[in-house]
Amino acid sequence: MLALTRRVGEEVVIGDPNNPLGMIRVVDIHGDKVRLAFDFPRETPINRRELADQKKSNPDGDSKPE
Repeated sequence: MLALTRRVGEEVVIGDPNNPLGMIRVVDIHGDKVRLAFDFPRETPINRRELADQKKSNPDGDSKPE
């Protein structure tokens, strides 16, 4: 795992810098919460961990918690 330190307004480029897959920007830091902006192609799925885990455990598409 790579851990980076970024300040508000700074970005992380994902993939080849000449043809990036996308970018993540730190938008705001308030206490222990960090607000991020993701700039990826619309067809790239982006999920919070808890939703990704839920989708893995319910591959039929039912995203309701059990």
